Amino acid sequence: MLFVDQSPLQDLDPITAWDTRFSNLSMNNPTALANLRSTLATTQQVAYLGTIHSCLGYLSHPLPTDTITPEQKATDAAFFLKEAEKGDPQWFGKLMADHTALDWRDSIRANFGPESGSKTKVFVVASQRSGCFAAEGPLSIVGLVNGDVEEVEKRAKGVAVDWGGHWCYWEDPEKFNELCLDFLKE
Repeated sequence: MLFVDQSPLQDLDPITAWDTRFSNLSMNNPTALANLRSTLATTQQVAYLGTIHSCLGYLSHPLPTDTITPEQKATDAAFFLKEAEKGDPQWFGKLMADHTALDWRDSIRANFGPESGSKTKVFVVASQRSGCFAAEGPLSIVGLVNGDVEEVEKRAKGVAVDWGGHWCYWEDPEKFNELCLDFLKE
């Protein structure tokens, strides 16, 4: 099982101290969702470009060492914008409403945690440059799977990469594929 820069709960949850260390950095409450849906209803391109900016690490967290050319940035933005515009903005808003509010922590624990009996190995790839999540959110999945029990071999492991953002697989597919293939060989 592979999780890529995805937190098991995107909304804030003060009851369980699930704050911006774990939740989505911006799309994490009903007001943010309402604002997105309003923007999707009036100026879809603004919403789509904001999503692209959050998902590509070289845009959300640029580094002086980035080698992305202006032409590549334009090509990437045009590609993702074209893909987004194929969809219905109203349904994108509904998808985000469902996507951000659902809490998968108990489900992950029940299906993959120590008490589940699952033998499934889990690999979590988080990004230190994601405009969507701090790395701790996605990496929390490792703890949900491994739990507190002392096992000889933990079934979940995670890594925080610095060579891409939420869409790290797009930004450096060779590094991403090598990382995943190395995990699968274990």
